Amino acid sequence: MTVNVQMPTNLPTEADKAHRAALHLLTLEAEIRQQQDEAKLLFHLANATQVMVPCGQAMIFTRRHPRLPLHLRVVSGLPVADRHTPLAGALQSVLRERELQGGLKILSAFDLPAATGQDSQALALAELPLRHALWLPLLDRQGRLMNGALFLRDTEFNPREQVLMQRLGDTYAHALRGFGKRRSLLESLPVSKKGLALVLALICGAAMIPVRLSVMAPVEVIADQPYILTAPINGVIRNMLVAPNSQVQANQPLVQFEDIQPRNEMVLAQQQLAVAQAKDTRTSAAAFNDLEANHEMAIAGAEHDLARVNYNYALEVLQRTLVRTPIQGLAVYSDRRDWEGRAVQVGEEILQVADPARIAYRIDLSTGNAIELATGNPVSIYLESAPMGGLRGQLRSVSYSPHTTPAGVTSYTVIASPAVTDQPGNPRIGARGTARVYGDYAPLGFQLLRRPIAAARQFLGV
Repeated sequence: MTVNVQMPTNLPTEADKAHRAALHLLTLEAEIRQQQDEAKLLFHLANATQVMVPCGQAMIFTRRHPRLPLHLRVVSGLPVADRHTPLAGALQSVLRERELQGGLKILSAFDLPAATGQDSQALALAELPLRHALWLPLLDRQGRLMNGALFLRDTEFNPREQVLMQRLGDTYAHALRGFGKRRSLLESLPVSKKGLALVLALICGAAMIPVRLSVMAPVEVIADQPYILTAPINGVIRNMLVAPNSQVQANQPLVQFEDIQPRNEMVLAQQQLAVAQAKDTRTSAAAFNDLEANHEMAIAGAEHDLARVNYNYALEVLQRTLVRTPIQGLAVYSDRRDWEGRAVQVGEEILQVADPARIAYRIDLSTGNAIELATGNPVSIYLESAPMGGLRGQLRSVSYSPHTTPAGVTSYTVIASPAVTDQPGNPRIGARGTARVYGDYAPLGFQLLRRPIAAARQFLGV
C-alpha cells in the first residue's frame, strides 16, 4: 500500500528568505536617510540592525582624534551608555589590542579572548556569556577609523550575515560623513596634543632667546667734514668750472658768477675815486692862500676816503665773482645744469670739496621704525653697487628732532662712521643702499612682533 505524503507549501524557500532580507535592507537604508543627527544615527545602528542580524548586544565606539583610544558611546537597549563600567573598559582594551595588530579597519568576526587576572575588568569579561563578536568599522572621508560597532552573541556570525553587515556598514558610514563635523584646527594638525605642546614650548623658548634689536633704513655715503662752498655774493651763476665728482687742487677756480654789473660798478667806483682824489688834491693846494678852500679841505678828504671805500667794496665784489677752493679734494655736487643760470643768495650752499678717503654714512631712520640707539652701536651697510658685500660701521650721532625727507617720510638723521677694521677702498661718495642699525638686546619674540604690536597700538589707541 502506497502512502502519499504531501509537504506543506507555506514553508519559506531560500528565494523567499533572500527576498525578505532585501526588503529589510531597503527598509533600513530608508530609515538611515531619515535620521536627523549623528546621535540618532548611532542609536539606530545599535538597535535597528538586529532585524537583519540578530545579536545579544550591540555597542558603538567612537573617538574624536585618530590618536585617541575608542570609547563606548551607545549600547543597544539603553538610553545612556556608561563607558566607565568594568565591561566597557575590558572591551575597549580588546579593541585597542586588535587595533595595534591592524585589525580594526576591516569587518572581522572573532571570539573574545579569555580573561586573565582578578581585576574587575577581567572578571566582567569572564562572566560575559556572549563570546562571539563581529566588528563593523565606520571609516570617515580620509579613511580613518573614528567610529565602529561591536556586535556580541553566543553563536558565530555566518558569512551571509557578515556580507549584510558590510553593506549596512557602508550605508551608515556614508550617512556619518554627512553628519560629520568639520575638523577643528587642533584636530587637523598631524601631531598629538603632547607633540603640539612640545612644539609650543620650543617656540616660547626660542622667543625668549636674547637678540639685538635691529631696523632697516636707507643709507647714503657722504663726505666726512667736507669744505662747503657757499655763495659769497647775491648773483647768478654763469659757469661751473669743474665737472661733478672731479678732482680739484687748492686755489683752483670752481664757480664763475655773472660779473657785468660788479665790473661796471667797480669801474664807476674807480672813476669816482679819481674825481674825489683830484678834488682833494686841488683843495689841499688852494688851502695855503684861500681861507674858504682851507675850510673845504676836510670835506674833500672825507669824500676821497668814501670814494676809496666804495672802490674797494666794488673791487672785492668783482673778485668774488670767481670762487676758488682753499683745499684740494673731490668736487661734489649734482649737475651743472642745476646751477648754471641759477640765482643764488649769500650763504647758499653750491658744492662741497671732500676728501674721498674720509667718508661717513647718513641713515634716514623713519620715526615709525625708530628704536633706542646709543653711540658706538654697530651698523651694517649694504650698498646697491655691491649688494653681496656688507660694510661695517659704528653709530656716531642721532639727530634730536626728525625732519621730512624728499620722499615725504619723517625721519631721524643717523650718522655712522666706517669701522676701523674695514679694508682700504672706500665706497664712492653719493652711493646709496640699505643699512641695518642695531640697538639693545631684547627677546627674539619682541623683535619679530615689535612692528605688529606698534601698529596695533596705533590703531587701537592704547
